[in-house]
Parts: sequence; C-alpha cells; structure tokens
Amino acid sequence: MAGALASVALAQTPPPPGTSAPVAPGVAPAAALPPDAGASAPAARSTNRRAPPVWTLVVQAPEPLDTLLRTYLDLARDEAASRSELRRLVAAAPAQARSLLEAEGYFGAQIRMKVGEEKAGEPTQVTMEVEPGPKTRIAQVQLVFEGELDNRLSQDDPETVALVAQLHALWSLPKGQVFTQTQWSAAKNATLALLRAQGYPTATWSGTSATVDAEKHTARLFVVADSGPAFAYGELSVEGLKHQPASAVRNMMSFKLGDPYREKQLLDFQERLQKLNLFESVFVNIQDDVAQAKAAPVSVQVRELPLQQATVGVGVSSDTGPRVSLEHLHRLLWGLPWQAKSKVQLGRDESVVQTDLTSHPRPGGKRWLGSVQWSRQLDDDRAVTHSTRLRVGQTDEGDRLERTTYVEYQQADVESEVSELLSEASALTVMQQWIWRDVDSVVLPTRGFTANAYAGLGRSFSTLDDNGWFLRTYGRLTWYRPLQGNWYASVRGEVAQVWSPDGVSVPDTLLYRAGGDESVRGYGYRTLGVKQDGVTLGGRSLFTGSVELARPMWDRFPTLWGAVFADVGDAAASWSELSPRWGYGVGVRWRSPVGPLRLDAAYGQEVEAFRLHFSVGITL
Repeated sequence: MAGALASVALAQTPPPPGTSAPVAPGVAPAAALPPDAGASAPAARSTNRRAPPVWTLVVQAPEPLDTLLRTYLDLARDEAASRSELRRLVAAAPAQARSLLEAEGYFGAQIRMKVGEEKAGEPTQVTMEVEPGPKTRIAQVQLVFEGELDNRLSQDDPETVALVAQLHALWSLPKGQVFTQTQWSAAKNATLALLRAQGYPTATWSGTSATVDAEKHTARLFVVADSGPAFAYGELSVEGLKHQPASAVRNMMSFKLGDPYREKQLLDFQERLQKLNLFESVFVNIQDDVAQAKAAPVSVQVRELPLQQATVGVGVSSDTGPRVSLEHLHRLLWGLPWQAKSKVQLGRDESVVQTDLTSHPRPGGKRWLGSVQWSRQLDDDRAVTHSTRLRVGQTDEGDRLERTTYVEYQQADVESEVSELLSEASALTVMQQWIWRDVDSVVLPTRGFTANAYAGLGRSFSTLDDNGWFLRTYGRLTWYRPLQGNWYASVRGEVAQVWSPDGVSVPDTLLYRAGGDESVRGYGYRTLGVKQDGVTLGGRSLFTGSVELARPMWDRFPTLWGAVFADVGDAAASWSELSPRWGYGVGVRWRSPVGPLRLDAAYGQEVEAFRLHFSVGITL
C-alpha cells in the first residue's frame, strides 16, 4: 500500500472569533496581575523556615479531574515563588490543563482563570474553573497492513486470515470507546507486539493518525502496520559451552529448520533449558536481519553451572522433626551426559540415603532416569518402617504436562517398638505418572490448578501373606483462585486406592496413610491408617480434602498472609471403613522467593487436641 501516513494529527475545531486559543475567556492578562513588590528587595538570608505561600490554587472541576490538575499543574506545585513567576504560571496553566484533560479524553474543555486581589500578609487566591464537557469517543477505526502479511492476506492464507482477525479483536479502541492517549498508545503497542510475536519480528508502524473533532467529541483512528517479511527458523548456534555437550541444548528444541518463527516457542525453549539445572543463565534470540528472514539464525547463549556442587543442610519440620543432610550433585558424571544427585539425611524420625541419576535430554526432550533409595521412618506410635527402592524409567517434561514411566522394585517391613514384625513384603511394579501445571506461578500460585496422578500394575511377594497381583491408583488436584476483598482461596482433593485380591500382601510404602502438614492438619504425620496391635499401618483406600482462605495481613508487608482452613480425610483398609477425620485451624504464611513458609495451629476433632504444623513449599 502506498501513501502511508507518517505523523499524528490531532484536529480540533477552531475557537469562536474574538477568543484567544491558548487562554479561555476569563483569564486575567499578565499586566493585570499585582506587581512584584519584593523584586528590588535584597536577597533574604536562608533559613530553615519554609517561605509562606505567595498564592493558593483552587481547582473547580469534577472528580477525579480536580485531583489530576492539582497534582500535575505547575501552578499547584510551587506556591512560594515570586509574583513575576505567578504571572507566567497563570498564563501557562490553561494550556497545561487542556493537555492533561485531552489525555483523559476531554478535547472540548472550557477553562477559566481568576486571580484574586492582593491583600497584605495573605496569599493571592488563584481559581481555575473547568467545564470538561463530554468525553471524546471513537467514530471510526481503520487498520491497514503492508508487507508480507498483506500479500498473504490477499491470497486468503488461513493462518494469516486468523492472525488479522486476532489483531482486530485485540484492538482495544473500537468504535464507541472513549478515546484517551493512554489507551491509544496501549492499543498500538499491543498490536505491534502481537505481530512481532506471530512471525513478523521487524513489524513497525508506517503511520498512525488520531483525528479529533473537539466540537463533535469524536475521534477517527487510522493506523498502517508494515509487517515486513515473515521469518522462519534457521541454523542453531550455541555459545558459552565449556563442559556440557551441545546436544543438551539442541535436544530441547520443539521446532526445526524452516518452521515459521513464533516468539512463544523461543521463550518456552529458553525456559526448558533453564529447568535442566545445567546452566546459570540462558538467553535465546533470533537474528532479525530481513536479508535472512527465510532462515533466520537462532542463537543460544549460556553460562554453565559448576560441574559439582555440595550442600550441607540443617532443618526441622513438624512432620519428621529435626534433621541434617549432605547433598552432592555432579552435572557430568564420569564425562557422560548424566547428572547424579546423592543425598544422605539423618533425622530423629526419618533417615534417607539416596542417589538419583538423570540423563541429559535426548531428541524430543525425553530423559532417562534411575534411582536407588534406602530409608528408615519412625512414626509417632514408635513403629519403624525400613524400605529399599530401585527405579529405572523415562521422563518427558512438557510446558504444562510432565509424564514419567518407570519400573520400580520396593521392599518394606514394619516393626513395632518391641521388634515384632507386623508387615513385610516386596513388589515389582510398572507405573505411569502425570503432573499437570496450569498456574500463574509455580512457586507461589494464586490462580489455576495443579494435578498429580499415577497408575500402575504390580506383583507382590511376602513371607507373611499371599503373593499376587495388584493395581495402584492415585489422584490429587489443587485449585487456586483470587477472590474479592484481597482474599485467596485454595481447594485440594486427594483420592487413592490399591486394588488386589483378599490376602495379597502389598509393601507398606505402596499403601496410603493420612495426617500431617500436606494432608489432614490437626493430626500427626502418617497417624491415620489401619490400626494393628496399637500401630498404624498403611491402608488400601485414602481420601483427603482441604479448603483454605488467605489474605495479606498488612499493606506494608504484602508477603505476610493470614489464613483459615478446614481439612478432612482418612486412610483405611477399604472404602467402607473410611471415617472422615476433621481438622480446623488458623495459620500464617510468608510468601518467600523459594515458596510459602507456613505455620499452622490446627485442632484435630477426633483427638480433641491442638497441633502445630510448619512447612515450606507446595506439594503436587
């Protein structure tokens, strides 16, 4: 398209004959102002006292325009200047006010200035009377496109037609809408941003025009966007690698050579690379050289994390008591594309020795995994659970869905305080796990949901009970939603079931218990389950639920929240034996950068006692 506009026009109906355009009727001429009595006086010595005001400004205008003018007019910001300065500010005030009002959509405002008589020892009163008139509304909107986008549109390309429809729908100043400078700028910026994100990174405005008729209170908008060429992905280059192989980067790509450029794909690519825990920083960019638009090079700049990292930790939780831990991470084990994370944790109630192996990404982003774990768990009833776990499998991490498939061997036994063996079994299972995340923040969510589900088939072996097949299922859904009055709600539901013939033994670590920080508050960790000889064992059926309302406690500390909640749940040998156990309470939340720190006081209805709970982070 030829003849693109290159400037912004703001047309306004001329004022009536005999009226000064810059100053509305009623403005006192500068010569009529009182002379500056102190002009020839010698300079006064500086003091700590604030000089008395020479004048005061009164703005007579509808709310909130009066506040706007009193805040931004020069005449309102320095009332202790000289009288000669007052004459200049009064003369400039109508033009300043008109500019401020036009930014709010009032293009036909009438402004009158009055300057009161000078009285000895009193400030002169300056009055601004404003009649804003009706707001200016959009009468016509024209969006015109040039460049490759226009060429494809003339060929009825389906993706282009859909993009143009999206651009029109996104335009925030349609016909009939009030015209303001802020919205005018926002509409143009949003349109250009969408064009650049959807394959035209060099898109720009050929011309934009907003023609305002102040007499009719209407505006006509005309914008011309030059899309430039459509970009496609070219070769990928990686900079900054010292130890890690380039395949760790390339295998995380979700696009290939020649695919049309999309900004979101690059952002998702960058986020996936950051999650690998291989790089301290990652920056992904496409070169916007129009000469290379058909195969634009993609560059990835990385800074590697250290190959090895050791961490010593000391912690405490209401579920498992105090603990100390030592962790070691190797990001290129024996020079192979594998990460190894080893952990030794010693605690009053829980001790763990564990090593996790995770491969670098393979083509398509999939990763191999392996794990070895030994643990010892001491429960409130003094029963001790020993378990051993071996796991191998594969994980596929998408933008929202993480899917893991693995084969696992578990062996577990439970002994009472008098060393009586209450449960002993081992099992080989094949499991499939899914984790969905659709939240505004993974660390501190306030809107959206997370879900965790798995299902698996296993074969158990035991010297105390029958061997046999079993099916294990689990599901957990957490929903977040902001409410009115600065309140935030979170709702959680959890169900699980182990299906097996009567008499078939299943390792206790594959069964379910309830109670604790992330289950039913008001009850001890893992204390809700199947009772046997005064000891709690895992059950084959589980359900829990929770409703929590929270809000910031003080405006000055927006990260400190108060909360009220109600939890319910139980674990038992079968669904018919489940009995709802209720817990209620109040708590405090500190929304730290690493996740929420929670401190709760909960009353367990079944045990008729209060219990203190504290934890960090969220559970999927």
